[in-house]
Amino acid sequence: MSGFSGEARLCARPVRKTFRLHERGENARAERFERDGVALVLDGEIYQPSEERGAGDAARLAALYGRRGSDFLRDVRGAFSLALVDERAQRMLLAVDPFATRSLYYWQGRGRVVFASRISHLARYREIPLEPDPDAIHFYLNHSFIAAPYTIYRDVRRLRPGEAAVWENGKFSLRQYWELSYEEEPRLEAEKAAALVRAALEQSVAVRLRKAASEKTGAFLSGGTDSSTVVGLMTEITGSPVKVFSVGFEEQAYNETSYARIAARRFGSEAFECVVRPKEALEIVPALAREYDEPFGNSSALPTYCCVRMARDAGVEVLFAGDGGDELFAGNERYLTDKILSFYRTLPQALRRCLDPIAEALPPVYPLRKIKSYVRRANQPNPERFLAYQLYVRDHAEEFFSDDFRALLDRDFPVRVAREYYERAPARSELNKLLYLDLKTAIADNDLFKVNRAAQAFGLAVRYPFLDRDVADVAGRIPARLKIKGREKRYIFKQAFRELLPGEILRKRKHGFGLPTGHWLRSDPGFRDLARSLLLDRRSVQRGYFKRKALEDLLARHDEERSYYYGSIIWNFMMLELWHRAHADSRPSPEEF
Repeated sequence: MSGFSGEARLCARPVRKTFRLHERGENARAERFERDGVALVLDGEIYQPSEERGAGDAARLAALYGRRGSDFLRDVRGAFSLALVDERAQRMLLAVDPFATRSLYYWQGRGRVVFASRISHLARYREIPLEPDPDAIHFYLNHSFIAAPYTIYRDVRRLRPGEAAVWENGKFSLRQYWELSYEEEPRLEAEKAAALVRAALEQSVAVRLRKAASEKTGAFLSGGTDSSTVVGLMTEITGSPVKVFSVGFEEQAYNETSYARIAARRFGSEAFECVVRPKEALEIVPALAREYDEPFGNSSALPTYCCVRMARDAGVEVLFAGDGGDELFAGNERYLTDKILSFYRTLPQALRRCLDPIAEALPPVYPLRKIKSYVRRANQPNPERFLAYQLYVRDHAEEFFSDDFRALLDRDFPVRVAREYYERAPARSELNKLLYLDLKTAIADNDLFKVNRAAQAFGLAVRYPFLDRDVADVAGRIPARLKIKGREKRYIFKQAFRELLPGEILRKRKHGFGLPTGHWLRSDPGFRDLARSLLLDRRSVQRGYFKRKALEDLLARHDEERSYYYGSIIWNFMMLELWHRAHADSRPSPEEF
């Protein structure tokens, strides 16, 4: 993986442009092309055929721009971020692909736009103010990530999936050049739908394989439906064993390597496997803080980092990943949970008026509190209902935040981005609205950020066959009733690949235990000490965000609780403080524009 940064002067003719390429590792892939007053820099890959034989992807895009003008993005199939400056037309354009598989940040000010594929590259420019955004911190502490267009810095923005920023005729604007569509075909039968799904994903895998040397290509393999399908299709298409990489844990409640082994045996894969133990995980935590240059609390970054490192050591340069399959075809448990919760709202109002006060009066002890929680959540509208499990810090803001910091916060902000996506979703069914929301946030802002930053740390590229325009178009045509049928998640997807996948994986339930970080924070001395040294240290408290007593109580509740629910909240606080120490407290030497 590679990165780029640059700047364009917007207030003078001709437009002045500067591109810098920030390349990491032997496999850096940023391309630059310049001819006849048009300069284009590209991070990523283009998959469509081209008339320009032998031309690089950046040159092909520049040629397409020459024919189509600023509408050329509508015809581009690929995974990319790009910047283009056209001095003749006095136009600057920044864009990311329809799923934002590559990031692009930008800042406007003093007649300039400065842009970069990593926010840490922008941090080198002395004129860009890097004041942390309180609302972004608030959002992060609830969701473990920061959703575009916002970033950790108040004045820096990030492009959203399928979005372009354009400066033209003296004006700067944002345009949505491609959008997901959920034009369900109600009469579409399961057999035809399954055939469409299989054909689209096969083609997506095949086109991505054409741009990779087979001996240097591998795949993540968790043993789940998505990664197993990708590996199976890669094997069928190439006719050769695929190098696959899996991560497990000593704690068996969190270990799924047995399913990864089943898939590897089925497809004759060359399997690599490692076990993440608390000691190794603890050593990786500082590296995560360095590589994830915005606060990031998804603890699955730990095994992802280990997996990519293992792939690098095995000589792999390109990894295929199954991200996006759950969000296109309804594979996550929370979609089924929302369906169950929505059932309560179909009950007669008279009955609900009786049940609501009974549930509310139940004592807050397990398992009665689960009943109370169910009724409370069921009575909420979406997307608040869908996100309720993630909003603990918002709902306890007075407990956690100092008075001064809380006064800066918009209490609704942790839900606002989700609500905007939910309300504008081009879908009628409740399920598809939630799938749309997750593709825009849980995938683009969370999962892709997790995998891409880990890959960049070791100079690898990652390809996402599910995140393809044609695959998404097929998914949008499939009726919601075929995505979740009864209580069976991803029904149509399993029908599409029932001959490819082992029966054990088709019947497997989605892993419900997450990662053992909550367990380690309770039982491992190293993790316990790290949490307390980070959260209760004078340096952390003096930032003025939190009340020390609230963090002490949070650590105590985690020790006393039966579940590990508070573990993820503690982890978010820890990674925020580590981000401050790795980035905000040690801004790199500034550069002039």
